[in-house]
Amino acid sequence: MKRPALIVAIAIFLITHATNLQIPLYGTYARLAGFGSSISAIAFSTYVAGLLPTLILLGGASDRIGRKTVILTSLLLVCVATFLMIAQPTIYTLLITRVLQGIGVGLITGTGTAYLSTLMPQHSAKVAAYVSLTTALGFSSGALFTNAVLSIQDSLVPFSYWVVFGLILGCIGLTFGIPEQATTSTPLIRLPVFPSAAIWAGLAIALAWSLAGIVGIILPAQLTHYGLPNWSGPMLFIIVIAGVFFQPAARHMEARRSLQLGSLLLVIGYALFTLGTAFEILSLVLIGVAIAGTACYGFTYLGGLAEVVRLDSAQPARAISGYFVCAYLGYGIPVILIGLFSDRFGIVNTLIGFGALLLVSNVSLIAIYQTLKQKKRQPHELL
Repeated sequence: MKRPALIVAIAIFLITHATNLQIPLYGTYARLAGFGSSISAIAFSTYVAGLLPTLILLGGASDRIGRKTVILTSLLLVCVATFLMIAQPTIYTLLITRVLQGIGVGLITGTGTAYLSTLMPQHSAKVAAYVSLTTALGFSSGALFTNAVLSIQDSLVPFSYWVVFGLILGCIGLTFGIPEQATTSTPLIRLPVFPSAAIWAGLAIALAWSLAGIVGIILPAQLTHYGLPNWSGPMLFIIVIAGVFFQPAARHMEARRSLQLGSLLLVIGYALFTLGTAFEILSLVLIGVAIAGTACYGFTYLGGLAEVVRLDSAQPARAISGYFVCAYLGYGIPVILIGLFSDRFGIVNTLIGFGALLLVSNVSLIAIYQTLKQKKRQPHELL
């Protein structure tokens, strides 16, 4: 890999790594401020408030103002976000930090991939693999790193914050040395589109990614009530890596079959980790998280992506952006609602209620895709 490509890959990893760095301490920050589970869920989801507008309005900004410029901006935003938590480790600071992190991830998501694609135009499969691997390792390892540090250092500002802050500063310095890529006169703002026939794929990924928020915030809070350790880091690592592990199998499946399998695995995984949470069986929680992860970041994720591109092959980039809008809405909104209901009805009761909705939705999706398989493909209008 060329040096500029390596630097950009490191930037993608550090930005995604820093995004989940504070997750193991969400509950602590909330308790110190006198809040319950709902504020942790809101803090987690404010990330989406920064990411979605960026993804929707500025997804193609690097074509106009330069990819290097956008990568540097993303690194600076995440660097500032990390420093804010070092300087003022409170739940209120966390709300601001999450918005900055969301903007940073929204900027790097397409820009980093585009930069690598320009450097390696004949190796699109390698580019996809590099981006998939770096983002998966980044998102899954941030909370894990802080969890590991907290096991030896009880602090509101664990040294994992300082380590990542220093690494981001170093990466900013390296990024100044990479070449800028040519810009175009394309519009700065290009809205995503979404094929109307792909609405089911959008619903499937929204339901799947809602589990990532539950695994990161809701389950660890309940396990802590039982006197069990904070497993937010290991659980996030498991749910992401399990999905990545099954991506090769998902790539070789027909899109709708992959979506059906993902819906089935999602329900099974959710049922297992909810039962494990209710009966305080940690091993069952972790098995359920792993099974759910095969759908969240494996079968449902890739099956939905393939379905959206198939239905709008003329504008794949904008269609993919629309798909991720659905994914991140699922990532952010349900965890807020579950957090709010958990404060009133208890976490286990709320998880059971959401599980009923998840079951009905996914059984319906399985039936819908079975019906669609039997119909001929027809042209589809864009929303």
